[in-house]
Amino acid sequence: MKLTFVICLLFFMQASATSLAQKITLHVKNLSFDRLLDEITRQSGYHFLYEDQLLSQAKPVTINVRDAALGKVLNDCFADQPFSYVANNKNILIVARKKPAANEPVSKAITVTGVVTDEKNLPLPGVSVTVKGTTIGTVTNKDGAYSLARVEPTATLVFSFLGYTSKEVVVEGKTQINVSLQPSDNKLNEVVVVGYGTQKKATLTGSVASVKSEDITAAPVASTINSLAGRLPGLVSQQTSGQPGADQASISIRGFGGAIWIVDGVESDFNNIDPNQIETISILKDGAASIYGARAGNGVVLVTTKRGKEGKPDITINSSYTLQGNTIMTDPVNSGQYAELTNLFYANQGKPAQYTQEQIDKFYAGNDPAYPNTDWKKIAMRTWAPQTQQNLSVRGGSDKIKYFGFIGYMDQGVVWKNNGGGYKRYNLQSNLDAKINDDLSIQLLISGVDEAKSETERRQFAGGGVWGDLWSSLPIYPSTLPDASKNSYANALGVGSVLLSSDQEIFGYSKNNTQNYKGTFIADYKIRAVEGLSAKAFINYDKTYITQKNFTKPYSFYTYDYSTDKYTLAGSLGTQAKLIYQTTQRRNITSQLSLNYDKVLGGDHHITALALYELIDYNTNYILAGRDNFLTPAVDELFAGAVQSSQANSYSTEMGRASYVGRLNYSYKDKYIIETSLRADASARFPSNSRWGYFPGAALSWRLGQEEFLKKIKSIDELKLRMSYGSSGLDNVGDFQYLTGYQFNGQWLIGNGTQVGIVSTGLPNPNLTWQKISIYNVATDFSFWNRKLFGTVEAFYRTLSGIPATRLLSLPSTFGAGLPAENLNSQNNRGFELNLGTSGNIGELRYEVSANLSWSRAKWVHYEEPVYTDADQIRLSQVSGRWTDVTFGYVSDGLFTNQQEIDNLPFTYPGGNAALRPGDVKYVDINGDGKLDFRDQQQIGTSTVPNWMTGATINLKYKNFDLQSLLQGAFNYYSNTNLLRGSLNYSKAYYENMWTEQNNSANAAAPRIAGAATNGLQSDYNFKKASYLRLKTLAIGYSLPVALLTKAKVRNLRLYLAGTNLFTINPLKKYYVDPEAPSGQAGYYYPQQRTISFGLNLTL
Repeated sequence: MKLTFVICLLFFMQASATSLAQKITLHVKNLSFDRLLDEITRQSGYHFLYEDQLLSQAKPVTINVRDAALGKVLNDCFADQPFSYVANNKNILIVARKKPAANEPVSKAITVTGVVTDEKNLPLPGVSVTVKGTTIGTVTNKDGAYSLARVEPTATLVFSFLGYTSKEVVVEGKTQINVSLQPSDNKLNEVVVVGYGTQKKATLTGSVASVKSEDITAAPVASTINSLAGRLPGLVSQQTSGQPGADQASISIRGFGGAIWIVDGVESDFNNIDPNQIETISILKDGAASIYGARAGNGVVLVTTKRGKEGKPDITINSSYTLQGNTIMTDPVNSGQYAELTNLFYANQGKPAQYTQEQIDKFYAGNDPAYPNTDWKKIAMRTWAPQTQQNLSVRGGSDKIKYFGFIGYMDQGVVWKNNGGGYKRYNLQSNLDAKINDDLSIQLLISGVDEAKSETERRQFAGGGVWGDLWSSLPIYPSTLPDASKNSYANALGVGSVLLSSDQEIFGYSKNNTQNYKGTFIADYKIRAVEGLSAKAFINYDKTYITQKNFTKPYSFYTYDYSTDKYTLAGSLGTQAKLIYQTTQRRNITSQLSLNYDKVLGGDHHITALALYELIDYNTNYILAGRDNFLTPAVDELFAGAVQSSQANSYSTEMGRASYVGRLNYSYKDKYIIETSLRADASARFPSNSRWGYFPGAALSWRLGQEEFLKKIKSIDELKLRMSYGSSGLDNVGDFQYLTGYQFNGQWLIGNGTQVGIVSTGLPNPNLTWQKISIYNVATDFSFWNRKLFGTVEAFYRTLSGIPATRLLSLPSTFGAGLPAENLNSQNNRGFELNLGTSGNIGELRYEVSANLSWSRAKWVHYEEPVYTDADQIRLSQVSGRWTDVTFGYVSDGLFTNQQEIDNLPFTYPGGNAALRPGDVKYVDINGDGKLDFRDQQQIGTSTVPNWMTGATINLKYKNFDLQSLLQGAFNYYSNTNLLRGSLNYSKAYYENMWTEQNNSANAAAPRIAGAATNGLQSDYNFKKASYLRLKTLAIGYSLPVALLTKAKVRNLRLYLAGTNLFTINPLKKYYVDPEAPSGQAGYYYPQQRTISFGLNLTL
């Protein structure tokens, strides 16, 4: 103590004003304080004096600054420490912070007032002003003024506002504190998740698009995937169903195909994750995905769940109630219209009418039970189906341990009224980050999902099932009979009516239960011997249990004659119940060992490196068991079925991957950035001589805006050029095709017994190997005038070679096997993406608006096919050299309006013109050869998948109100409008558009029992453009005032009204077709849903 006293005395005797303006650069993470002081001494020449015991209480420091004043750096580094500093000349003395005396009087709370201004010294309304570590807070008014009562004189005020850098000010007893906030450059300092790590957005070299949790939770959605459409440039999305539990959109990146989803470092099923569990979602579109090698051939989507944070626990409750209704769906005709249509069907076929005018009038009147007018859609379906979502999360921690816990529940109902099924999901998440000491930190991530989906055993499959029953349930039959114990007949599909087939209690059920549990352990150790070097161990265990139960029940249905009071059995669905029970277990283990290096040399040279070994083991087991002839449908377990009808099956599979990964990044002054990577993958699907695939990647980035000659232009915030090359591969071929062998092929009756048959697996191909992918990307990122304009423009080109195909060679039938697949075909893709945005303030209104547009298209370079010599065959059939999305068909010229048009037709239809009638489709003989055949076909459109995608977001905040909206669109794609067919079509879409003698300008063919066969030819008559623009999301929220919440010790309470798929601009709307409907199946699938939600977000 005497020595310390002498040092302090001499130090303060020589103390004088010392400037700490010298510039230094630090990029450190969790660095011990003594090593931090060594680095500051090395760069500045200042020396530190301290007691070892005092420094032993120091906390590790994380700081990232470039060319910052030494004084500011010291203030930041000492801010959270139990000691402070005093500087004198080239010496800095570290001293303990003064502790208040035991008898020191308790300070009295004060009222603090002030004004907050922006960088132009203009008042800044709507700024949040809070007392750090408490719920005390307020917001500035339109003049930027605030007043905050009950503030301790030693408290710290936190000033925060969207788009500006937050500022903390120690009160120090002052009652007047004015603050100026500066625009934030957080967008550049944001950390973006990339393959096996993170990077600052400013120094990112790859094509990575990302969204945050707040972007995808604006409106409650059952499937998180559906919230991504329109938000990310390059993401192609189509939601082809609204069925609960199966309503997720199909996703591809740049049109390449299905991407892989990596959740917290592990390939996972993303659809069953609650959006409120997610922190960020990033998609890797170019060479940035190469780091994932074989699995990344079509792109990678990285999902990071939320983690704990330092500070008091945030307890967050989200609750919503949602109404779901069909976006668009045609209605069936009523019974009077049905009778009229039926007469037209027969009349146009030259047959007598089926209903008299008197009968038709009775159907329209609807007051005679013998002539019912049953609206089966209205009876069987509800206008709005309910959906509820609740979740609770806890997030907090200290500098040693951080935690995030989550539990969520969702219940999604179906549109069918009577026991139609539904979807329920439970989500659990526990993420723990612990710092064991200065060198060792660990993470433990545990999650679980329990899903239960049920539907009628008739199923919801597109093109049939219960949807076919809906349209074939005729309105001229009653929904109930006088004898309530008997089921009413209404259609000819063998199920009675849609009211019966949509009810699980009557028809039977299909129940699927999926449980998934994951556990991940991560250990990160700093290797002291080499500064900047750390080792990481990662292991994940992923187990999935799937049970599928299909139970069919028997029942009968009847017709009833009111005049004779007689019931007639119209049909039965079986006589006894039957059950199929299936179980699947999947187990995946992912383990990784890696070395990471992160070092700043000389203040300007930043080097990071990664070396990683990864091993993945897959295992699947499947069992099926079934029985028929149940004694009673009341018992739905296998033991109740007849043993004689038993059936069973099972199989198991194993597969594995081994990979080596290397990556090296170099940055000079965060201005010139180079990234290189190499991944080696081994797949057991290939023989040992071609098992390994090697996939290199490289990227360059130049932050042009950091050059001195551009720094002078104040309007430029950021200007960056980047280019990249990446390679990857695909191994999506059948297992072990390089081996010859045999497989079981059913049972054969030989004599009085059965024998299991085996057949050859065919010729092996020991040369089958990886499909090779190369992708090239160029881009520029920019931001001007403090983000008044920001965006990205990029273009890409991709090649895919070695696509498996079989050579077109003839083999004698006696050979007994076909030729094996070889790496023969190839194609390429090209495209561009544009993303533009603006953000800022207009008075108290804060806004951020962005829009994106992307285009991509693929072409076959080589396709294994016959050699064509005929010019028309080359034009129509040859695939090599053609765009992959071209559709050929006949060109139409409307409909025949009268018989004279048919009689004067100068060419002949296939099969002759005798069957043609007014109202049939009129085609064009393009080549004028007097006959309609394949040579007349032309390109009539592209494919049923869009190659133009767009999206626009508008986020507004005014005082306590907020608005979030998302427009999403797709262009240049087509859909078959099957609702225009004229053969026994009883939908209102057809009824309103059909041709009649009085409606010559109709869009739909004339009603016929069996229309001309040529009406069904692929043509531009029924292959229509489906381009659309949809209001995908709209949410309006109100956050209760902070002053009001403070009294209730609530940090935040937001109430909101939200909707999805609220309106759509679409040329197919007049045909009652949703633009994302499966092509040719409108009305015969579970429709997309429009939702309206009411909810609250509460934080304690």
